[in-house]
Amino acid sequence: MAHRHVRTRRLLEQPRLFDSRNRKDLLRYVVAKNIASAASSERIQQPCDGDPYPSVMKELRSHFSKSGILKNIGIVDVLRKWHPNHSVTQTPKSTGILKLAKAGYADATLDTGIDFYASRIYKPATNDQKGTGRLKDKLEFGRYKYRWENQNFQVYVADYWETEYSHVKNHYILYPRSQGDVIDGRSQTVDNLITAATQRLSEIKEEIWVYDRGYWRKNQKLWNNVQGCKWENVILNGEMKLQLISDIEGFFDRKEDYKSFAVPWKRGIILHGLPGNGKTISIKALMRSLASRSPPVPTLYVKSLGKSCDQDDIRSIFEKARETSPCLLVFEDIDSLVSDNIKSFFLNEVDGLEGNDGIMMVGSTNYCASKLLKNSSLRLPAQISSAIASITEGFSFAYLQEAFVTALLSIVQPQGANLVKPEASGISNSDDLASNAVWQAISKQVQTLRNEMKDSRKSVEDSGKNSMLSDARSSSGPSVGFGLSR
Repeated sequence: MAHRHVRTRRLLEQPRLFDSRNRKDLLRYVVAKNIASAASSERIQQPCDGDPYPSVMKELRSHFSKSGILKNIGIVDVLRKWHPNHSVTQTPKSTGILKLAKAGYADATLDTGIDFYASRIYKPATNDQKGTGRLKDKLEFGRYKYRWENQNFQVYVADYWETEYSHVKNHYILYPRSQGDVIDGRSQTVDNLITAATQRLSEIKEEIWVYDRGYWRKNQKLWNNVQGCKWENVILNGEMKLQLISDIEGFFDRKEDYKSFAVPWKRGIILHGLPGNGKTISIKALMRSLASRSPPVPTLYVKSLGKSCDQDDIRSIFEKARETSPCLLVFEDIDSLVSDNIKSFFLNEVDGLEGNDGIMMVGSTNYCASKLLKNSSLRLPAQISSAIASITEGFSFAYLQEAFVTALLSIVQPQGANLVKPEASGISNSDDLASNAVWQAISKQVQTLRNEMKDSRKSVEDSGKNSMLSDARSSSGPSVGFGLSR
């Protein structure tokens, strides 16, 4: 065991590519260190003489200069080493420790009497502000003197790139140890501080949550901009405007109706069309009208994804929506946000196993009006959207996707498809639709899916009769996911 421990230390001191055996040794070392740290919390150690900050910085410089791994574990270990009489609690910047102070609920003062690392930037004044702007620091590593509820803390800030795509922004909260405060290795006072900061951060007061470059932020400017967008100022077809308002406002009024029909309380709408046709201003009017309800319905606006545009972004978006529900979740320009490499994961979050109760999703796109029309062989009559909407009533997003994808694939097949007449799907045989390849292909696929749905319901009903089950919910149709607006 002694030989293995020494070998692991050498691995940490000389970073290299790890094979499976080396990784196991590394994990054993980390576990051993954590156990030793937890055991030390049962007793109060003697403090170091003087301010340990210079020693902390010296050791961290050495740690970060190595092209290795586990920088975060190294930071925690160094802080525990040089602050032995303090508990060290790591929490992400998104917890809002410093924002709690900015809101006036705590005091945080950057310790400028010691070395700290920051980018000095100038922030110009906006048009509605007087003055010439101001200088500010974007702190990368430093320490704050922090006071909350008559308790004193030290808060270390670390902002660095772990890898090319992993940007770490952490706070390390130090609080003096005491026998009554540390329970199961955790400081109860620090836990209370984290709880207070998180609860304060989750409050929305004349702000809108915006997901931008991988992080959720409150945005008051967007809130102010939305306040000037009223439905009476939206130039839109009157019937369409009323339907849009009724669909979305009604969703938040009919929770019990969804429950009584055993239908998941979630829905979505896609607004599509050429740029400038009213998609964006309609979304802003929705955001304003929902915020004026009692109680208000918050909006979560997805502006952009992180640098890597990966599954973590989609997961963070939907986790926040589930925490905030009931809410309006807006994806503007959804086809540019959701790329092909994360589309499958996105659809799983929308219509998968996770519960999305209380979430109304609205996406806007130019897809139907631009990408499809780039193919000169596809002619889309003006009434095709309403015609498709009328024959896909009750379809979930998965069914809609299946209908569209299969229909488009059938069009490009060399042998073509045996297309059905429009009358077979209950739509009048207008001149435009009768000869349209897209409409005919979609009509056929919708008819096929309808038959599958009927067969599926019949199987469920037969199964219910055979097992003497009388639950009426077994015969219900598919739940409503995303819908298409005209």
